[in-house]
Amino acid sequence: MFDKTSRRKLLATAALAALALTVGLGAGETHAQSGEKVTLKLANSQWLDALRGKNLWAAVSKYQETNPNVTLEQEAIPSAEFADKLTTEMGAGQGPDVAMMQEGLFYAIADAGFLVDLSAAADGARLNKSNENGVIDGKRLGVAWQRAVYALIYNKPLIDAANAKVPTTVDELIASAKAASAATPGVIGFTARHQINDFSGWFMDFQSWAYGYGVNWVDANGKLTINTPEAVAAITAFKKTYDAGIMPIGDSFPTQRTRFKEKHAAFSIDNSGGTLNIASGGALQSGDLYAAPMPFKNPGAHQQIFVGVSSHGKSQKEAIAFVKWLIGPVGQQALRDASGPDALATDVPVSDAYSKTNPWAPTFVKLAETSRSTLIKGYEVETAQIMRFVMQAVEKVILANADPKTALAEAQSAIDKQF
Repeated sequence: MFDKTSRRKLLATAALAALALTVGLGAGETHAQSGEKVTLKLANSQWLDALRGKNLWAAVSKYQETNPNVTLEQEAIPSAEFADKLTTEMGAGQGPDVAMMQEGLFYAIADAGFLVDLSAAADGARLNKSNENGVIDGKRLGVAWQRAVYALIYNKPLIDAANAKVPTTVDELIASAKAASAATPGVIGFTARHQINDFSGWFMDFQSWAYGYGVNWVDANGKLTINTPEAVAAITAFKKTYDAGIMPIGDSFPTQRTRFKEKHAAFSIDNSGGTLNIASGGALQSGDLYAAPMPFKNPGAHQQIFVGVSSHGKSQKEAIAFVKWLIGPVGQQALRDASGPDALATDVPVSDAYSKTNPWAPTFVKLAETSRSTLIKGYEVETAQIMRFVMQAVEKVILANADPKTALAEAQSAIDKQF
């Protein structure tokens, strides 16, 4: 899946140097005898999520009920620090036994040789298409944990109070957001990431704008194509929304999500995992939260999280056995109950009762059928580096009123020199 250029751009230099130390670690693939106590450390930023983290941990902890010799232990790492910490740990031959990783990090960790083959775990499982990118160079190195698709979410009572329509275009989004703010004092019309200091989250969020306007980032021959009419249109639409006075400029996205949770925001474009957080444990009742397709012509993006087993672990067979349980019927049902409408490794349906209580859920389930990865096909390992140039162009447009085509031309030139 990766060409020679891709393989030269892997992890940090320190991580690559440490890779040599992992040769021969296969001899450390111990398997506990029956009854021997084993501890498996599971790394995931979601363990820190309010309410959802507790529910997800309770779901995976059910494994211990039928495997009393295994103790599961959290490695809870804040999302902003997760990639750097995991890269550093695994580059030093340390780290967790099992990790739940965003797709971009998964590709980098896999390409560095830090993950083991999960074919034995996947054997017999009814894996769906959310697992496709878990196969690299013909080897199953990951299985899906969750796929969180993006949608337009809205506070229905605020929209109804403004007699505003659910938008299907950016112009309608601006109009409805302004109407909601006018009808209810103190309400923010629309929330969205918009700052380069939140780069990792912003570039993934922005992919829905790009894809929505028909962007691919590569042409039919796999050449990176950044400065296209479609990309110009996407940035122009984002700039128009940014300038419309409906966004809380300067607020971090966690702050914006909290405001939505407290019933102080009308619309947002967010993924299903973020929406589950908004709908859980706040002033906004889940029954008042709704979702709709994004106000773009084409399908948007999803964030994908994969489960991988570390090649550094001392209990790899036990870790693989845990993954096998996780993607089996019992594990998947436990995850469904904790994951809202996120797509899972197998097709476990969202219950009618859940959809009735959470009317936003069915839209996310439907949109996941056509959503696209935030990673650029053929440049999975380098996507973040490429999108850094793109998002710097977006920043120039929204902050300095740069011409979108000129800003993208500069990004294209810089990308061509590097890639």
